[in-house]
Amino acid sequence: MASSLAPPADVECPPSTPRRSTKRLGWLALATAIALVWAGYRRTPCGSEAGTAFQDAPSPETRNVEQPTFRVATFNIHGGQGRDGRLDLGRTAGCLVGFDFVGLNEVYAGHLWEEAGQAEILGRRTQLAWLFAPAEHRWGHDHFGNAALTSLAVRSWQRIPLPRQYGHSCRNLLLVSLDYRGRTVRAVITHLDRSDDRDRSLQLQLAAELFLSLAEPAMLLGDMNTTADEPPIKQLLASPGVGDPVAEILGEKTPRRIDWILTRGLETIDAGLIDAGASDHPCVWAELRLPDEAP
Repeated sequence: MASSLAPPADVECPPSTPRRSTKRLGWLALATAIALVWAGYRRTPCGSEAGTAFQDAPSPETRNVEQPTFRVATFNIHGGQGRDGRLDLGRTAGCLVGFDFVGLNEVYAGHLWEEAGQAEILGRRTQLAWLFAPAEHRWGHDHFGNAALTSLAVRSWQRIPLPRQYGHSCRNLLLVSLDYRGRTVRAVITHLDRSDDRDRSLQLQLAAELFLSLAEPAMLLGDMNTTADEPPIKQLLASPGVGDPVAEILGEKTPRRIDWILTRGLETIDAGLIDAGASDHPCVWAELRLPDEAP
């Protein structure tokens, strides 16, 4: 006698749904997505690089080589975001008018769907030659770092990674050799770590050693994340021949600061800060002269 549970002979049973295979594929897709997001999110340091020119270099006829002084600035632009939270590179560029050399911190490359990064945009808006010096690679491209703008002829530049052991951010030095009135003026641009004192102390030591080793005239510019009352800066300021243009001009009115312009073999004519709300940092500037130039 046939079992009452058996299906009729003319009825076909539907195939079973491959639920386990579907779940495995789903978990595999999720794991792959997480791995891709993590790989993109993770910061990796950019290596060293060197060159002999900036992008969009001005013609010799437009270079500021006849003036007896030149104006420099350092500006942590906070990615173009002002204190009001608004992103406005036009406002950033407005702080940079009239300078011959500018060191920039917290500069972003363009997204993969954009034609230009922030260094290029600012260079074109100020009509200055520009160079982006990325410190970290992220989301599949060189993502974030320092930059420089100049109206002067560039003889050479070199990007030097800084060590990182404890913090998460990647940092570097940008060494630029400029031609001013037939003399080589060397400038070091940097942005030091703020999350770990151990990394910052070592990075500042290396930046100071490079700055002090350069033939004069030389400059050190950037966000050091270090105030004047901290030992590393006090030691650097006490080094023979090191000048602090802002303190020389403002004296007791010098505000507490972490953004610096330091000089060797240059005379200060004027200096100050521009705080127009275009960033969470002021733009620090100085007007300088070669010591053997007539007033």
